[in-house]
Amino acid sequence: MGSVNPDVTVPTVSQADEDGKAIANGVNSQVEFTEAEVTIVEGVEVSSSILLPGSGKELSLIGAGVRGVRLPHGVELKVTVLGIYTDLEVVNHLAKYNGLSGEELLVDDQFLRAFLEAPVDKLARVTMLLPLTGEDYAGKSGETTMMSLKEVNKWGEAEELALKEYRDFFKQKNCPPGSTLFFSVTKSGLGISQSFDSSIPTKVEYVVKNVAFAAGLVGTMISIKGVSPATRAAFGENMSKLLKQVRSSSP
Repeated sequence: MGSVNPDVTVPTVSQADEDGKAIANGVNSQVEFTEAEVTIVEGVEVSSSILLPGSGKELSLIGAGVRGVRLPHGVELKVTVLGIYTDLEVVNHLAKYNGLSGEELLVDDQFLRAFLEAPVDKLARVTMLLPLTGEDYAGKSGETTMMSLKEVNKWGEAEELALKEYRDFFKQKNCPPGSTLFFSVTKSGLGISQSFDSSIPTKVEYVVKNVAFAAGLVGTMISIKGVSPATRAAFGENMSKLLKQVRSSSP
């Protein structure tokens, strides 16, 4: 593990997590909204909509932020920029939450679980701010997914096999700064694609055929114990607005 660029030495995600802890305020992330409907997070453009790789279905952005860790002596390390997307039909499966504020939706993970279990397509994009090996990324994210699914009694032999498959896929992968991983959650499971520039892949490179694992992986990014409090807060606020729009338009 280490830097891809021999001229730059930075701690890996694993080293940072061992030496520090996730920053509760989203690592003081710089987020700005532009008139072009593009959210800028740490210089990374996160579009307001995206075409789902493999299908071309349009999904809408409902949360964006940075994932980071705090090292000893107060050093802040920003690692990735996250964007969470969904088919807006998801609101039809969440009617019981209409009228709740973003903060109320995020009191616990009950709403998040309902969101993840809703039978609509979702996607998470993860853009690298630091160089990572695929093995390092999948090792940490896979472990976090396993722990989160065990907490809700959704971990079994099938998920264990899905984790192995997920990690095996990333063994020969590399994730340089500026590259982006796309994780789609569909009825087929977890679709994985990668881009090394600002383009959006049109095809899914690999599918881990386990829906629980797919939802669990995305859930780790915006759960109450998730890796990006900033993304979680934006998710709650935007979902609250969407649900209120549905409520106000109802006859």
